[in-house]
Amino acid sequence: MSVDLDDSTRADADLARRTTVDVTPANEDGACKSGESNAVAGPEATARGATSEEILAAPTGSESGVVTTPSGVHRLPEQRPRAPRPSGPLSGKRTPLRRFLARSTAAVNRALDALPPGRWLHRAFCPRVQIHHVDVHLSRGHRGLDGLEIAFLSDLHAGSFLDADELVELFRRIQAEEPDVVCFGGDLINTREREILLYKDALAELAPPLGIFAVPGNHDHFFGTDIGLWESWLTEHGVTVLNNRGQRIEHAGAGLWIAGVDDLTEGTPDLEAALAGVEDEPVVLLAHHPDFFFEAAAVDVDLTLSGHTHGGQVRFGNIVPLHHSRFDWIEGRHEVAGSQLYVGRGIGVTFLPLRIGAPPEVPILRLRIGSA
Repeated sequence: MSVDLDDSTRADADLARRTTVDVTPANEDGACKSGESNAVAGPEATARGATSEEILAAPTGSESGVVTTPSGVHRLPEQRPRAPRPSGPLSGKRTPLRRFLARSTAAVNRALDALPPGRWLHRAFCPRVQIHHVDVHLSRGHRGLDGLEIAFLSDLHAGSFLDADELVELFRRIQAEEPDVVCFGGDLINTREREILLYKDALAELAPPLGIFAVPGNHDHFFGTDIGLWESWLTEHGVTVLNNRGQRIEHAGAGLWIAGVDDLTEGTPDLEAALAGVEDEPVVLLAHHPDFFFEAAAVDVDLTLSGHTHGGQVRFGNIVPLHHSRFDWIEGRHEVAGSQLYVGRGIGVTFLPLRIGAPPEVPILRLRIGSA
């Protein structure tokens, strides 16, 4: 697979010619594969995540591209690597034709969902959601954060083979794990704004002590950039929407900055706004599209949580026909220069009511402070 980068991305690549980046894929449990590494060097290897080298090419500020003020607050340099916008007929911003086709496909899926053959197909080829724990080691932070657990839900696509009763059952299972924080990584709905109403009873099942947070995905933007109703409904039902903003939470006397940005494909992500107010504390960033990690790692964001790819949704071993990431950040854990990314496979489905080789998951990430 070849990847065409825009001029600004190529310029960043030129600054990173001598940099080597280790991007390690995850196994089915979300853990890094023992003894395996996708180390890549040089801008010529753009296909297998090699362009993530550009993340290290911050041209101004400190060595990492972050300037620390006397108060400890981070300020981002104006000239820094920016996440490349997704492009192409399937991965780029929706055209009117794509929007029409998506709505038509969703209508067919809703019809299938109401018929026994469609439900059988979904049950046969979409396994039960896996809820599993993943340890994430942070190199900095107060010991009070050790053991904090974050349940990460992405790509539910409510209304597409996922109804209100199924959401209630799933959220009960998640609450039984007693996470400290619940985070939604976008694509809560599929193609209709009113699908957010399906969450009313399910959200009442969640009671994490440190809050529920969400960012929008491209499907939440299905009708355009104005998602005010989506945001206000979630806010009224106890969810803090982090659309280009952040908030400090505390656990055992230790601070953690939870930040979120708008969707990279359909929205207007603003990392500087999301990090405004952060002090000398670890940062967990919610960004629906995993390619935003390109920008987050350049300014030392500790952990980015993303979805969007569905883990490929349909994959045959290492063959992933459609994955929506130019850096091949498809699922699991990846690391660049000390910054970490976890790409969840998500919960729901789009287009086809099935998953092959990419079972749905809700990872519960347990923070560990210090070296692994």
